[in-house]
Amino acid sequence: MSTEERNSGSGRFWLLIIIALVVFAGLFVLGWLPRHRKNATRDEESHALASAKPVVTVQPAKPAPNTTSVTLPADLRSQHETELFARVNGFVQSWKADIGQHVRRGQVLATITTPELDQQIAQAQANLALARTSYGRLQSVTLPGAISKQELDAGQAQYAAQQAAVRQLQAQRSFRQVVAPFNGTVTQRNVDVGTLVTGGNATGTQLFKVEQTDTLRAFVDVPQNFVTNIRRGLRAQVLVPEFPNQPFQGIVARDAEALDPQTRTLRTEVRLPNRQGKLRPGSYGQVRFDLPQTVPTVLISANALVPSGTEQKVVMVQDGKIHFQAIVVGRDFGSNLEVSQGLKGGELLVINPAENLIEGLAVDTKMAEAPKKPAGPPPAAPRPNDPDAPRVSSPLGK
Repeated sequence: MSTEERNSGSGRFWLLIIIALVVFAGLFVLGWLPRHRKNATRDEESHALASAKPVVTVQPAKPAPNTTSVTLPADLRSQHETELFARVNGFVQSWKADIGQHVRRGQVLATITTPELDQQIAQAQANLALARTSYGRLQSVTLPGAISKQELDAGQAQYAAQQAAVRQLQAQRSFRQVVAPFNGTVTQRNVDVGTLVTGGNATGTQLFKVEQTDTLRAFVDVPQNFVTNIRRGLRAQVLVPEFPNQPFQGIVARDAEALDPQTRTLRTEVRLPNRQGKLRPGSYGQVRFDLPQTVPTVLISANALVPSGTEQKVVMVQDGKIHFQAIVVGRDFGSNLEVSQGLKGGELLVINPAENLIEGLAVDTKMAEAPKKPAGPPPAAPRPNDPDAPRVSSPLGK
């Protein structure tokens, strides 16, 4: 083989080596360059994320309204009500008033025949006649020294005692007629002609019950935290299930001025007119008070409360930085809380604060979105005057 042929073969060999190296380098560059760009982009994003401010969701605290609506269960009773009992023993001779009948003061409701009492009066009158005769005889003795002064005084005292006994029995006989003590309506009649009655007020022996229903009283037990706002003359609305769209206006007439130590409630009487007779005594009802706020309060979302720790606090955003604020929570309305101390209203509070938030951390904020309505048909409207409804309505519902 000539020298020229050997040089030509060696040149082709190195040319192939060079071409292979170029191809390998090109493939290496094509595979490394995208990965390098991706890693660079990832590093830039990590650096930007590390240097960026955290974004927190905030919601402003709202000042509470000046009044709070409180609805409490109540019992409706008559302005005046009394049960009538017999004062003498005997039998019912007649009755002249039945349930639902309007009666006037002094009207006879029933008459009782008293045969035993009549005999006692007859015996007492006979004793009185004898005592009068005996005393008259003593007075007619004119012979000096025939009778003593003591005998004359004893005869006079016996005569006076028999007079008092007769008057006492006659006074008892006047109770043979059972009369209405005031203008009202008979709501119970428990006797009939011939019924045996006994004088006294034992349970279950009442003859009639009379009630005055043109004015009613609603008795309600007010919890201790609302007692400071209860005063005489405060207007209230009385609600009954039979008139769901017609609240009846009343006013606070009086209260017990002392709380029940067992329930920590104040017995309060709300008086309301009932001249048309729409309301019935003994009915279940509710009393709604619109109580003024004595101390300004703030309403916040329940999700703004920091869940950890024994101290109640929230996370605020002031001048773009995190600040932890201690608060005093009053009433709990479920999704909202009433704050009595620590906030003035208008502060931006972090919703669902994360554990990595620290005091003074710079953050960006975004406003919380309004809650979306659930899919499907709307929930049924609450029943009017529902006894299971919340007793204290949330001020946000106004």
